[in-house]
Amino acid sequence: MSDYNPYEPPKADLKPSPEPVSQLVLLPEPRSLPLSAGIAFWSASWSMVKSNLGMWILITVLLFALQVVLGFAISQTLLWGGYLLVLMLASVISTVLTGGILIGARAVADGQPLQIEHLFAGFERSLKPLALLGVVSFGLSQLVEYLVKAVIGIDMDGLANGTVLPTEILSGIAPEQIALVVILYLLVIMLSWFTAPLVVLNDVPVLQAFVLSFKGCLRNPLALIVYALVLMLLIVLGAIPLMLGLLVVIPWWFTSMYVSYRQIFLT
Repeated sequence: MSDYNPYEPPKADLKPSPEPVSQLVLLPEPRSLPLSAGIAFWSASWSMVKSNLGMWILITVLLFALQVVLGFAISQTLLWGGYLLVLMLASVISTVLTGGILIGARAVADGQPLQIEHLFAGFERSLKPLALLGVVSFGLSQLVEYLVKAVIGIDMDGLANGTVLPTEILSGIAPEQIALVVILYLLVIMLSWFTAPLVVLNDVPVLQAFVLSFKGCLRNPLALIVYALVLMLLIVLGAIPLMLGLLVVIPWWFTSMYVSYRQIFLT
């Protein structure tokens, strides 16, 4: 016997329909999300990786290859000079490539297939602002390294190229000095974390992108801490099987970055 009641009022579906990516707009101020959002960023982005897994892996392999080439170029400048110039160029290229990957993530979120061209889409879509972002980001990192070296005496360049051992540095540093270094680098991360998606996906001017990125991090400290802890765990697990797991972890990281940006900054 049917349970249909002709006198029962119709029920409304209160669940909103998915919003097309093209209709999302930038909020005047970033949202504040609960701690659980740090997990949701990962869970919501996994389907974006799984649906285009083969192409994501191919893009990640190409990205690794480009990073190896950049790393070789940087190592050669230690012998022949021009170290800072090549470092800045590497920062610009990495930023533009990141912008292209985020364009690809947005396309996948909109139901489009991921394509190899997305890796280089930043060169066509937003080359000048992304290049400027790379230069400014490089300048910020160099400023912090200078402050750390001048005020505390830590040679970050020496630590990076292996001429100075971590044990040599830590043996002569007080706990409050270590705390200062952590705070300085944390500020740079907060200023930079959301800048690439702000610039490439919503055409936010570079300096304004730094301000909005800082606000977005400041309003979501617990969610982003949880997010970062999951990221570190995934990187460790991905590195265990001959680094092959990173071929999945890296694209998952990029898609989760897009999802976190979308949930914090867009409506």
